[in-house]
Amino acid sequence: MTDIWIECLKNKYRFEYRGLISVEDLFDLNLEDLDLIYRGLKRAENDLLGDSLIETADNPKKREVEAKIEIVKSVFDMKQTEMENAKRAFENKVQKAKILAIIENKQDQELSEKSIEELKKIYDSLG
Repeated sequence: MTDIWIECLKNKYRFEYRGLISVEDLFDLNLEDLDLIYRGLKRAENDLLGDSLIETADNPKKREVEAKIEIVKSVFDMKQTEMENAKRAFENKVQKAKILAIIENKQDQELSEKSIEELKKIYDSLG
């Protein structure tokens, strides 16, 4: 996979999206836009592989399109993983907040069940 990234950067591959964009620009796109680029590249790949009497195995354009497809898939996977991790982190934060609220509620309930004498002792010990 590293070789594909190096090839893409070394050859300054550009991707068609509202003009031409660089590899770095792919990271600024959302998943839908990346999918749009991917589908365009797959169409280009199919055009290159279409019915032809000319051998396309060593076609440099074919190699470029294949590398671009792998790069877009890789960026898509990275961004999708980041989104899933962010969602999971948010859900964990919400769950932790709920648990803290329940703990505070139980502590308040426990405190309210103490006798007046016990409450006065606790109050006095707080200074």
